[in-house]
Amino acid sequence: MNVVTLSKQTLSILKNFATINTSIVVKAGNTLRTISNAENIFARATVDESFPQDFAIYDLNQFIAGLSLFDNPVLHFDNPNYVTIRDSNRGRRVKYYFSDPEITMKAAPDRDIKFPGGNINFEVTHDSLYSLTKAAAVYGLPDFTVVSEQDNVTLQVRDKEDETSNKYDQVVSGNADDEYSLDFKVENLRVYEGDYKVSVSSRLISEWNHSELPLTYYIALEP
Repeated sequence: MNVVTLSKQTLSILKNFATINTSIVVKAGNTLRTISNAENIFARATVDESFPQDFAIYDLNQFIAGLSLFDNPVLHFDNPNYVTIRDSNRGRRVKYYFSDPEITMKAAPDRDIKFPGGNINFEVTHDSLYSLTKAAAVYGLPDFTVVSEQDNVTLQVRDKEDETSNKYDQVVSGNADDEYSLDFKVENLRVYEGDYKVSVSSRLISEWNHSELPLTYYIALEP
């Protein structure tokens, strides 16, 4: 079927993906993937909609903003070069031309990440993650650190280059196979709202699985 109506949830996920990369290449089927230009954030979502063809969008924010021009936008994939967006209740329509895939190729991860397994595993709620990132903004702290000590896992925002910087801690439910202190950049935590089950590998890669949606992020750690 060449007609697709995007759900509010899928639109929200696309908005989140646009914070990772402003371009996207969508493959036929119901899986969306994106990767940051620095290749340190990878995201994959399985959505309710099934897209009938491959297509590339250079400016994802513009595409999403254009959908707001319609009360009930419906996407018609009847041409390999563009999608026709029509309003289900009115006579409005627009032809939105796809990007050349060569231009947006860096936005098209060609394989899934092979996660090596986690040395630290923990659960973090939306409220806890929001509080941590808010504290990082308030105090100007660039680093998000996962600290494991015996059976305790603590999430901390700090400036690892400054021993006298402010530090904000949040104890979470988790476990680890040893004692670690592993660092992310706060700016790389661009996950969709919700609770997450997280595995962090000492090989400097982490896996974030949404607790309610088929949505996964792989975020690189700092050396």
